[in-house]
Amino acid sequence: ALKNLDQCWALWHEMEDRRAMVPNDIVLGCMLDALVCNGQIDEALDLFRRLKSRVPGNTVLWSTLIKGFANTHQAERAMDAWREMRSEGVQMNTVAYNAVIDAQARVGAMDAVSTLVETMAVDGCTPDTITYSTIVKGYCVKGDLDKAFEVFRGMQKNRMAGDSIIYNTILDGCTRHGRMDLADILLEDMEKLGVVPSNFTLGILVKMYGRRRQLHKALEVVKELPARHGFLPNAQVRTCLMCTCINNNALDTAFEVFEDVKKHSHSIDAKAYGAMISGCIRYGWLARAVALVDEAYRLNQQGGKGSPSHPNRQDSRGGQVLEIETLEHLLRSLAQHGMMEDHGVPLLERLRAAKAPVSGRLFAYAMGGDNDTK
Repeated sequence: ALKNLDQCWALWHEMEDRRAMVPNDIVLGCMLDALVCNGQIDEALDLFRRLKSRVPGNTVLWSTLIKGFANTHQAERAMDAWREMRSEGVQMNTVAYNAVIDAQARVGAMDAVSTLVETMAVDGCTPDTITYSTIVKGYCVKGDLDKAFEVFRGMQKNRMAGDSIIYNTILDGCTRHGRMDLADILLEDMEKLGVVPSNFTLGILVKMYGRRRQLHKALEVVKELPARHGFLPNAQVRTCLMCTCINNNALDTAFEVFEDVKKHSHSIDAKAYGAMISGCIRYGWLARAVALVDEAYRLNQQGGKGSPSHPNRQDSRGGQVLEIETLEHLLRSLAQHGMMEDHGVPLLERLRAAKAPVSGRLFAYAMGGDNDTK
């Protein structure tokens, strides 16, 4: 319901304009939450300030606004809201502090985080597992993995690191910043302490082994970890493995994983098709790339007439709508290899006949209008 913002506003105007009712803090909180969930933080702040004389700001209302600032990476505005809360004597609690700390951690503003943690004690608020997990995330964002690991070890000592979420946070930071030494220690800890991994953990490991050029370990972990812990790799993990195969010069294996994704998923998104098409172009498998475009748009299927529909990046046949850059890249490669007449032009004709969304730029490539194709 919160995502249906038009309906929320209709109910709000019914209450305020037609019934002349004054909202209480609960109703205002729900409306602010709806605006924040839809990315309209400025509108939420305007509404909050307009009603502030009639509905005093409390911890929940302020925390909702701060969550909006965090979601939009407006760390300084979150700090301004925190300062205003304290200046107005609003009762602070750990949940409110966690929201402000999260806003700073998302942008790696760790000096601000330190200030907030120090002030928590002054306001009688005790840091909890979420607080420390968020601090770890902030150090990972900043790239200070040694400091993140130091806080994490403190959490372990105080029995605050029992599930995979905090391990995933640091593993992801290690992978992004190339700290494979710490990643190996974390994996040993997870195994020793019996921490149950998730699909998110699995996806991080696939990326990590891919960057280490250890494709065999990526394939191995996708096979063994879910079997050991009783879960199935989801489509995101399989797609990640597919991209890892491409980046490790194993296109044949990537196609095997791609077929596995198709077997275990109801549909494959445009991102997966785009990755495979780009991989084929990189390795010169251009005819195979053309076949993937046919498959993505379902050009070999009968029926499916009508104008394209884009809500799920699908066309009128239920096929995927690929990024125009992917198709342009393919057409340039076909032209450069003298394959435009036999493969490029027929492909564009099939796309047009299927009423797939094809721009004039693509037809310009077919006519030799781009300098790169000449």
